[in-house]
Amino acid sequence: MAKVKIATTNDVSADKVLKTSANGQSVIVAKVGDKHCAIANKCPHLGLPLAKGKFENGVITCPFHGSKFEICTGKNVEWVDSFVGIPLPGVAKKIMAMGKAPTDVASFTVTQEGSDLFIDA
Repeated sequence: MAKVKIATTNDVSADKVLKTSANGQSVIVAKVGDKHCAIANKCPHLGLPLAKGKFENGVITCPFHGSKFEICTGKNVEWVDSFVGIPLPGVAKKIMAMGKAPTDVASFTVTQEGSDLFIDA
C-alpha cells in the first residue's frame, strides 16, 4: 500500500463529509472531535455512494437505504432502515436488505503531516 494525500485540514469541517479519491477509490473524510477519519464511499448493501448521506455525531447514513456507519471505524450501527429517506417497518426492512447481513464499510487510518491528510490505499 502507498501513502496517498486525500485532503488538507482546511478542506474538512466537523459538520460534513468531503468526497475525495485515493488510487482510483472513492473515499469520504470527516473530522470527528479532534480526529480526521476516512471510509470508503461505498455502502456495502448495494455498493451505492455514501457521500450525500446525512452526517452527524460521527455517523454517516446511506441516503438510499438508511444503513448507518461510524466514520472513524466503518462499523455498521444500523442496517437498511429506510428507502430514500422513508422509514420502513420491520418486515419491509428484511425485504429491502435482500438477505444481506449487516456489513461494515472499509475504513482507513488518517495520518497528518502539517496540514496534509493521508491514508494508505
